[in-house]
Amino acid sequence: MPLTLSLAAPGSHGRFLRCTTRLHHVSQPQPYVPNSRANTQARPQCLATARHCSHASFPTHPRPQTGLNSSQLYTPPQDSEGRPRSHALVNGSPEYNIGDWASILSSNMVEGLAQAVEEEGENTTGDTAGSTPGPSRRTRKRQRSSQPAMVLDHIYDGSRSLYCSPVEWLGSLKHDHSYVNPAVRKHGGMFRSVHHSDNIRSPMDGPASLYTILARQLSGLTMPPRTETPFTRQEIALLQSKGYSKADVHSWCQFLLDPSSDHASAVFSHNHCRTPLFLLLLFLRRKRIRTLALGRVMRHLGVRLRAEPISWSSLTVLIIRLLRHARLVWPEAMPWITSLFCTEATRLYRQGKEAGSSSSTFQAALTRFCNSMLVLISLPTSERPMIVGSYQEKAQFVVLRFMASCEPALIVTRHGFQGAIRTQLAHPKTTKEKEWAMLKGPSWPPWKENRNAMDEDKGYMFGASRASRLLHRLFEAGYAGREWEKIAEVYAGWDTDLSPTVQTRNHMPSDINSHESENKARLWEARIRTTRTRREAWACFLAYEESGTGASSLVYQAMFEKLHCPEITVQQPGHGDAPSSELIASNAKNPLPGDMKEVLSDPTSPLHLVYLSEPVPSYMQLYERMWQKRLRPKKRLLAFLLETLPDFETCLHLLEATQSKFGGGVRKLLHGLPLSKRERALVPNFFMTSLIRCLCRFGRFDDAPPDETVKIVPHCHERRLKHDRTYLIEYAYHILMTLQLTYRPPWTAYMQKLLFGYGKQKSAVSQYTAMCSLFDRMTQRNVGPDDDQFKLLCTVVRYTARTVHHGRLSTELADRILPSAQSLVRTMFHNLVGANVDSSGVGRSGIEMDTLPPHAPGPDVLQAYVRALGFLRDYEGLYSFSTWLTTYHKEMTGRANAQHGGPQLLYSTLVALRAALEGELDRSQIHDGAPEEMAELVKAQVNGVKGWKWPSEKHVKAYVVGRLTEEDRRSVLS
Repeated sequence: MPLTLSLAAPGSHGRFLRCTTRLHHVSQPQPYVPNSRANTQARPQCLATARHCSHASFPTHPRPQTGLNSSQLYTPPQDSEGRPRSHALVNGSPEYNIGDWASILSSNMVEGLAQAVEEEGENTTGDTAGSTPGPSRRTRKRQRSSQPAMVLDHIYDGSRSLYCSPVEWLGSLKHDHSYVNPAVRKHGGMFRSVHHSDNIRSPMDGPASLYTILARQLSGLTMPPRTETPFTRQEIALLQSKGYSKADVHSWCQFLLDPSSDHASAVFSHNHCRTPLFLLLLFLRRKRIRTLALGRVMRHLGVRLRAEPISWSSLTVLIIRLLRHARLVWPEAMPWITSLFCTEATRLYRQGKEAGSSSSTFQAALTRFCNSMLVLISLPTSERPMIVGSYQEKAQFVVLRFMASCEPALIVTRHGFQGAIRTQLAHPKTTKEKEWAMLKGPSWPPWKENRNAMDEDKGYMFGASRASRLLHRLFEAGYAGREWEKIAEVYAGWDTDLSPTVQTRNHMPSDINSHESENKARLWEARIRTTRTRREAWACFLAYEESGTGASSLVYQAMFEKLHCPEITVQQPGHGDAPSSELIASNAKNPLPGDMKEVLSDPTSPLHLVYLSEPVPSYMQLYERMWQKRLRPKKRLLAFLLETLPDFETCLHLLEATQSKFGGGVRKLLHGLPLSKRERALVPNFFMTSLIRCLCRFGRFDDAPPDETVKIVPHCHERRLKHDRTYLIEYAYHILMTLQLTYRPPWTAYMQKLLFGYGKQKSAVSQYTAMCSLFDRMTQRNVGPDDDQFKLLCTVVRYTARTVHHGRLSTELADRILPSAQSLVRTMFHNLVGANVDSSGVGRSGIEMDTLPPHAPGPDVLQAYVRALGFLRDYEGLYSFSTWLTTYHKEMTGRANAQHGGPQLLYSTLVALRAALEGELDRSQIHDGAPEEMAELVKAQVNGVKGWKWPSEKHVKAYVVGRLTEEDRRSVLS
């Protein structure tokens, strides 16, 4: 990471901002502000002096030298979302609201200075009078809700739940720090408590604005009797002055109330200049946005930001919300989002440089936000967090390059280093790191063992991983090692006593600010996870118990995972074996320890076995040991046990023993009682996924899949749950439908049971009908399918098409199913990967639209799609897929290389493509296939990609009978 080295090295010219907490001590020219006890006639002189202060593009406003805090002397202007003050990032990451400083008028600063002086005078007077002073104007303004929150608070129907802003029932569970100035934090980064007063003026009481107009109309449309609110003359005049009409306001209301993000985002497809920016920011405040809608927003931004500038405060809010949605549905777009930020931030930075007013305040805000972006980018994604790490790395490189390009260069703070380290820990080993891993001996700790004389010069610096090198740069930058760095070093390959461990892929928490006992437990958890065998893990577990650290769910979960994961046998290098490169090639079919969940078998030599005072227990023996230690599993351990326990009776015992967890939500789910909104918010999504998987794992289908929710009878629920396996499936379906889950893994678990656990009485048609019904229910909840769900849909479509072509259905039913299946699977594929393409057909000359990356499904998903089209005999769909695949071959190749066996699966996709075009995909129903001209076009497309070639007929025949070897796969893709 040379960029990080140059930014954080001691003596670097970018280290003038060594600690961001000292930035307010930077000396600046400050106007004189008279003391509040002085004659009030002195105030006009002060205000007149302030009127002559020039305003630049960036914050260069002088700070009055009074006894007050600087945050009390000046109120920043409202941003495009109407925030009267600055806000903070999600996850507690600070964000400093600078605002559009080019548009600040002198009167605003005059009002801020006068308000500060008046405030100080009021406080002094109250103290001398001996009475209890009321909240000051500054305090009341800080407690007042923001204008975007005010707009959302005037939605009184179910549409309010579409947005992330906290509601009343969630107020005591999660604090909203969206508008908290990071400069007013307490020591340790905690936010100061705000005591709300009853004498707070509502933003609706002020002058008319777009926010108040929209809020009044939303209130009338969502509050019974749901009538349109007439516009006042002031509102009509304001709309006309801004170029809007009453029809525009009505369309904005429908835009905010539309439950479908795809339909609502249509407002960004045209007339981008007529849509206020605050509406776009409110749209991104939704809890979930589908991929197509997010792509439409990004294309709109690519055009809009070239036509009109954006303020710093609006830019920060925009980037934060775009990154959140990208983590949920489109991780490939993270580099594009960071490029967008760097482009606009560079423009703002250069404007300040040209005006000669690039103040230290803006420099501090830019430094703080760039480091916060490094943390936000490193957060794990909702799907395949290990595989998409390459996109997160690219996004961080874009931010680091921008930080290095500034003059002076922006420093990387501790949080920025931690974000970069977290991303590197999630990556698989590089070639050099693999070679170092092969040099580790079979004993424990795995000290280096030289294979030949060439290995003698390979010391510590050769074996230091990328994450370990970043930790060294963090220490060199002057930051002391804390608990987080100790745990990260263990995952990076070195224990706290400098003994080696196994470099292990892992997603570290963003920060560790817990009790000392939990920090010790996290350290022992890391030591157990960074072992190769169950024997080594058990030795670490015994050492953990002997250390006196209390029983922890984190440590037990790590040990449970070691016992649950399968054991594999690989070639163990020793003295006299082949060189390291040959060993790596010979074991290429299996990842190295630390890059896989599987554990290795014990060494064959007894000299290499680690000493154990107790034998390695079985899974259930460790489960009994946990209860003997009086440890009640919680959080992730509870969910993991629910998924992996061998019998349903033990699962019920586990749920009964943990009924109080998650605010009593476990008890209500166990007894079939309805959950309130507050209780549902306390039950995490990962536990709901584990519960659905548990019910589906032990349940079974007797008849057709349920299409209606079962009625829960409390006095019969417990008995049926214990003795009726069919009821388990019905109850799982009931939970999916009644709780309206928007988290996709529970839906995937039920779909897998529907497809693979139907039993002997399964019917392809009933499976297809039930699967289509599930996709419709997800669409109603504004949840788009992910890669796994689309793969399951392709599989059930393939089963159905095979049933039709074998003549097992009536002609009428076959004629109705096949066309609908073709349309469904092609539409779903477009919705899955086509977010980067403007499907409206309206061409624009925007470079940003062309650079939007597509979503890259895994090669197994692509193969399932090709096989579904082949069994449907949809040759136009195959040609369209071939065009898409060859157009984005670089992205698809990179995605295949990111997973083990990915290139071989991509080769299988090409073989399936030829077999489908030639009509040989189903050996029991061989037909003519596609027209020869179309097959030749597809062949030319594949051969036109560098490194690809059209599969041979021999490979096709081997693929159809399932005998395609790994050597055949490697021979096609170079």
